[in-house]
Amino acid sequence: MLEAKNISVEFKIAGRAVKAVSQVDLSLEAGQITGLAGESGCGKTTLAKILLGIIRPQTGTVRFDHRDIFAGENRAYLRRNTQMVFQNPFSSCDPRYTVFDLLWENAAVFRKIRRAEFFKEAEALLAGVELKPRFLARYPHELSGGELQRVCIARALANNPRLVILDEPTASLDITTASRIMRLLVKLQREQGTAFFFISHNLNLLKKVCDFCLIMHKGEIVERGPCGEIYANPRHSYTQTLINAAQNHCLE
Repeated sequence: MLEAKNISVEFKIAGRAVKAVSQVDLSLEAGQITGLAGESGCGKTTLAKILLGIIRPQTGTVRFDHRDIFAGENRAYLRRNTQMVFQNPFSSCDPRYTVFDLLWENAAVFRKIRRAEFFKEAEALLAGVELKPRFLARYPHELSGGELQRVCIARALANNPRLVILDEPTASLDITTASRIMRLLVKLQREQGTAFFFISHNLNLLKKVCDFCLIMHKGEIVERGPCGEIYANPRHSYTQTLINAAQNHCLE
């Protein structure tokens, strides 16, 4: 569905070139949950922005359905078929909008659906993320972090995208709420067949929900394979470091 080949990006920081992503190859399969693990600052978010066409790489190509995502005529196609859920739901939602408006805005832009026609669909979207219809009238500040993150997931699904990229969507949540969000994502993937690209620094989370995992270190993909296999038999020393950190976190 989505394929990236030899993509690299570097930024100028204090007059010095810093590689954020270096010669990365990856492919995301339709209907699959793929995980990307790595420490903060290793290039995960930059990679996500490249895959969504927000940042153009200095080298390499990215194709969605065999279409170059940076070609002008293909950008609208990419936007209709991909969505992103960010780490902090409060910073990614307009505080002046009700939950209904947050959901409808996305559908209105891409599907040209009228506000009056969207209420039943909005209720169904909330039901899909296990929220009651009464939440449609609420504002972001009236919701907990977990509730608002569910709204963000519903908003991402409003256009029936084929791919949703989730950038540390549980990092700001407590353990119990994070677990509920993870179970919800698995449920949605099974019911709707949407492909998810799940980014996290916690390999434990990815192991629970992902079919396939990528390990990123200093802008490079250093290991890839089925999550259970990587966790049971890591080949790269950095992967072992991530596993040890995840196991120690579980013991705390």
